[in-house]
Amino acid sequence: MNVAYDIYSETNPAFCAYALVAFTTAYLSVNPRGPELPTVYLALPVALSGDLGGTFHSTNKNTGLLKWLERSPQIQIGLSERVNASLDFVTEAMRFGCFAQVLALDEGARLRPGGQKLKKGAVNRLSEEPAQVIKRAERLGNWFAAAGSTKTVFDMMGLTV
Repeated sequence: MNVAYDIYSETNPAFCAYALVAFTTAYLSVNPRGPELPTVYLALPVALSGDLGGTFHSTNKNTGLLKWLERSPQIQIGLSERVNASLDFVTEAMRFGCFAQVLALDEGARLRPGGQKLKKGAVNRLSEEPAQVIKRAERLGNWFAAAGSTKTVFDMMGLTV
């Protein structure tokens, strides 16, 4: 039996906006200032990458970005290409999230939850891989917030801003 996998369903703006809300909410639980906009261009493609999914096994919100990267240095291989290839759908997800009012940008280009709330039970109805994307986005939110500044996160990931 062949199983088809639809990558487009996971890169649609609504699903990606949901992942960005999860990332932002987790980030805010550690750092009340909220994530700066450039971090979503790094977090979302990493969270969506099925080939990196295994690197999140045996981690939790307390693992930390540096320890995760030390355990799995392959994350940095091709990371800049992965980020560059995802610019369009991350931008669309941000637009969708802002227009749907589930995300908002403050005057300092930091993300906040918007006025509309997402149903928390919706993630429970997702199949395994999409649900893992949401969990990875949350984990990255915690780790990025604990790492400190956006520059620190990018430096740790081997990227320049």
